[in-house]
Amino acid sequence: MLGQFKRLGELVSSNVEALIDKATDPRKMLLLLRTEIEDSILKLTEARAKASSRAKKALRLSEAKAAAADEWTAKAKVAMDKGREDLGRSALLAREGDRAAARELAAEAESAKAELAEIDAAIAELEAKRAETLEQLEAMPAPAKPAPSAASMAADRQRSRIDGMEKRVGFVADKEAPLDPAQVDDELAGLARDSAIEAELAAMRPAKGKRAKK
Repeated sequence: MLGQFKRLGELVSSNVEALIDKATDPRKMLLLLRTEIEDSILKLTEARAKASSRAKKALRLSEAKAAAADEWTAKAKVAMDKGREDLGRSALLAREGDRAAARELAAEAESAKAELAEIDAAIAELEAKRAETLEQLEAMPAPAKPAPSAASMAADRQRSRIDGMEKRVGFVADKEAPLDPAQVDDELAGLARDSAIEAELAAMRPAKGKRAKK
């Protein structure tokens, strides 16, 4: 953890403008700095969660040990009332053991709380440095798009020629989505109806020989 705090101190104390002046590629340098800062914030956030868990656990155990110590005092009094000094002495010795454990656990909880305060301060400083870095990035002109290569330009021209040929020979129309089954069925039914009507009309027409006799 000490090594991590040392590196964080270097990040926080870094002069962004000075780094920009020295960098051959300022934008790339700022992007790397932002990434390192955000990674450090993430690690500190994880460390904070662990320290908070340790503090809560140590405090809970400390309170439990203190309560157990009080119970030993009551048990010692009961033993003495019954004339069992040996048991009373053992109860008081157990009480002192629990009291010592309670003090150690309380000290551990305070140490974890102090670590929490350090982590919170480091996160706040890193957040400020991150905001400064983002401000510098936004102030920089957008990176120029790379010029298209000769190969990509040739490929674009080829695609344009193919598109033109497809339009001329009707390939585009052929690519339309196929009709759904219901639509196909409707169209076939229409064709069958038209055929039936044509056949009925044909049957109604008088024969050529009969028209000639008249």
